[in-house]
Amino acid sequence: MRVLRRWAPWVLLVLVVAVVAALLSTPRSGEPLSPANNGPDGAQALAEVLRQEGVDVEIVAGTARLDPSSLGPGTTVLLPHTRYLGPEAGPDLVARLADLDQLVVLADGTGGTGASLGLDVEESWGAGIPVVADCSVGFAREGDQLVGWDVLLSAGSQDRPATTACFPPGAGHNLGGAREGAVLVLEEDGSRPRTVLAGIGPTWTNARITEGANAAVALRLLGGSERLVWVQPQPSDLGLEATGSLWDVLPRSLTPALWVLGGGVLALALWRGRRLGAVVTEPLPAVVRSTETTMSRARLYHQAHDSRHAARAVQAGARRRLAPHLGLPTTTGADRLVEVVSTVSGRPLDQVRHLLLEPVAAGDDAGLLALVREVHALEDQLRRPGRPVATHPTDYPDPGGSAPAAQRPGTSTSTAERTR
Repeated sequence: MRVLRRWAPWVLLVLVVAVVAALLSTPRSGEPLSPANNGPDGAQALAEVLRQEGVDVEIVAGTARLDPSSLGPGTTVLLPHTRYLGPEAGPDLVARLADLDQLVVLADGTGGTGASLGLDVEESWGAGIPVVADCSVGFAREGDQLVGWDVLLSAGSQDRPATTACFPPGAGHNLGGAREGAVLVLEEDGSRPRTVLAGIGPTWTNARITEGANAAVALRLLGGSERLVWVQPQPSDLGLEATGSLWDVLPRSLTPALWVLGGGVLALALWRGRRLGAVVTEPLPAVVRSTETTMSRARLYHQAHDSRHAARAVQAGARRRLAPHLGLPTTTGADRLVEVVSTVSGRPLDQVRHLLLEPVAAGDDAGLLALVREVHALEDQLRRPGRPVATHPTDYPDPGGSAPAAQRPGTSTSTAERTR
């Protein structure tokens, strides 16, 4: 138990540090629709299911890190939004990705998705009511229903044969020639890959992916290729220079001031360090009487109701005082001391053992008080004037029960006999 009490806090501290380090080292993100975000607005669940289905999901920080040479057939690129793409960067990006299987872009309702990509597409906020596929494309099946979409897309003047509108706001909505829906599919035309514009981002979040056919549509759309490159747009995509460090924005006059301050601190440390000599021992500034410490310790035992510990202290003190008084070495075992005390005092062996060795029940103040009185009475009895006291261990019977050394032939008489 002592070893456990000593090392348990340190083991617990190591475990806490390990858990905290593991939590901090786990990649997390609070960005909506991020594959590393396990919150309600994240898309970690969708990314994990795609990986389980055998799709190689690769996360790229920013469109600037896309390498067109490694993006060809068998690859789908997902762009969660286009807020960081300028009017020139968007079309250039689409042209560089012309060899992809498909490019999936989520519209966020700001109206800039089509303009950022150089496409004539208009956006408006959708009604949010569940919508069905009502189109013929690979990722949409008859009866599929999306729940939670938020952006309605209109194809505008895009080539009619090459543009398909899916999940319109109502049955037969596009029969009159309109091309509106929560999803627009623009087939590749040599200058761009097959491009899917979707206003269904909220349906892919961890909170809503299991509603309706949201998961089925997402898995068919993003899992159609062996590799999915999930782009997390960054402000650097705008082409702005990177923000300088804190040192770059501090005033130049601060540098010499810091050098002077650092030199002053170093000089002060050296000056004060030379005044420190070797460690020496000094007497305590105050003398504390032994009675005060004894009384203070007794009060602590009393407040804690630790009668057992107090009784052990009383018994240990009695054994420590009785051994030299009876002519025994201080290293004499407790059992041997009990036998000698019983022999000298004439008390039964069990009674002496109870007084000097047996513990008191926890919280038994009455038993503790009785024990203290009996122990003091035993000591007074052994210290009473005229009480024969031995001066050598051989004056007492050995544990084997043999006769005292004074009764053996050739031995000297005991101190008690010499004093008679």
